[in-house]
Amino acid sequence: MTLTACQSSNEGLSYTVPDDICGIPATRDVLESLLDDGGKIEQDTGPFSLTEGQFCHMYVDGNDSVVSDGNWHKNGYGLRDLFQDYEVKNLRYFKAGAYASWHRGVATVIPCPGVSKEGDVVSVEVKDMRWNKESQALLEKLVPSYFDAYKKKLGCRP
Repeated sequence: MTLTACQSSNEGLSYTVPDDICGIPATRDVLESLLDDGGKIEQDTGPFSLTEGQFCHMYVDGNDSVVSDGNWHKNGYGLRDLFQDYEVKNLRYFKAGAYASWHRGVATVIPCPGVSKEGDVVSVEVKDMRWNKESQALLEKLVPSYFDAYKKKLGCRP
């Protein structure tokens, strides 16, 4: 999917900022602050569906800007398990441990049995590929509604 336009409220952006990340609703004003300056935005989900473990790239002028990554795991997998083989600095858990954030990313783990043959739990990460000092706070603001929309799109039980 390619989206282009001539106006934006952010200086340096000359494309229309989407209100979704590869079809999953996201807060437009936060997404606008995360996306890089440029003239053209593209979203690419690759060959995999959400139930297979989708990796969504948001490219600005051909460069990775924001990425969402969903991976399925066996029942019992938790958010802390995600970081056992994944070294991040300044990891912060918030919203009663439902989410984790670091300088350039945020993550959660969503129980979703019976939706995918790949597993019963999906971990979802959103990363700002060219992060700056505002990225962590912006990502933390983006994710509660984005992760809820992700869960709803998958058809996970409440």
